[in-house]
Amino acid sequence: MVPLFALAGLIWSVVYYYFGAKRSAFIPGGYSVISFASFLYFRWKKEFHFFRSAQLVLILLLPCLLHLSLGNFVSSSAVIIWAMLCPLGALAFQNTRAAGQWLVLFLAAVIITFFLENKIIEADDTLPAWLINVLFALNISAVTFLTFFVLRYFVNQTEKAKEMLAAEREKSERLLLNILPAPVAKRLKEGEKIIANEYEEIAILFADIVGFTKTSENITPAILVGNLNKIFTHFDTLVEKNGLEKIKTIGDSYMVASGLMENRTEHIHRIANLALEMINDIKMFTLDGNKPCDVRIGIHAGPVIAGVIGSKKFSYDIWGDAVNTASRMESFGEPGKIQITQKVYDHIKNEYECEYRGQTEIKSKGAMNLYFLTRKK
Repeated sequence: MVPLFALAGLIWSVVYYYFGAKRSAFIPGGYSVISFASFLYFRWKKEFHFFRSAQLVLILLLPCLLHLSLGNFVSSSAVIIWAMLCPLGALAFQNTRAAGQWLVLFLAAVIITFFLENKIIEADDTLPAWLINVLFALNISAVTFLTFFVLRYFVNQTEKAKEMLAAEREKSERLLLNILPAPVAKRLKEGEKIIANEYEEIAILFADIVGFTKTSENITPAILVGNLNKIFTHFDTLVEKNGLEKIKTIGDSYMVASGLMENRTEHIHRIANLALEMINDIKMFTLDGNKPCDVRIGIHAGPVIAGVIGSKKFSYDIWGDAVNTASRMESFGEPGKIQITQKVYDHIKNEYECEYRGQTEIKSKGAMNLYFLTRKK
């Protein structure tokens, strides 16, 4: 841009000189030389602050000097309007505070120039009337175009900033929704500090990969984490498809809850569907690249308390005896099977086939009637 302005200044100088305004011709000519020299200095030393200040000073002084040299606003073709680019340039390439200071200097320069016209030097009035009119049109058009260009630059930057802000907001909301259920995330964004709810009956599923610890000792961390991520990502897809809520993963254990966002009894059927899909689909995956995976799954239903804990790293969790019982169903289960309690069985027995395991002694729970969920009727 600066080399183009310097070239324009030279052409301007030649026009003035050709039509007899020889003294005035030295002003745009001098601007071209000094401006281009400052540009070369900037390319050499990389001192942008000096370069910017030099350009702003030149843009402010050149029109004022030409105005005084040519006489007044009319005979100079309103050339002083070019000085308006000084505060606009500071706004674009410096900051608003500096732009305000340059604006004050611009207004002061215009006022001083107005009072000094035809007083300190004799006007260089050799330009023909038609050229003055042409330069009038060119000055106004060129400054309007450049002003429009600067304003468009700001508008574009504002629009880009809005788009980036919207994209970041959307990304933040997606991350929040990956951590919290949508209704809970909404409450959190609306300013609630403590989010806690009590539920009378929630179904909880725990799934654990069989032989994970032993397998992890014989493969590299990259392979282990990569394959475990594939499994849990697939589980996430199944959870979303069934309209359930993933609570968390703990090592190779995967925890899901149903009924948190609705009170309908179908949520227990949906978690049963999820368990059957997980048992079926896990055979498509492997931890070590050779042996297919298997899981143990346990399900129980009962009252829980759910809420958000943490202030920097949010965690949505559920607590209660029902959670502990569901964990026991998984840990005391069998590989490749879905173990459920009597309560879950009573809910789903008309739609699903279940195999009675018998009364089993469960740690901290005593003897319990347990079943294996086998398939949907």
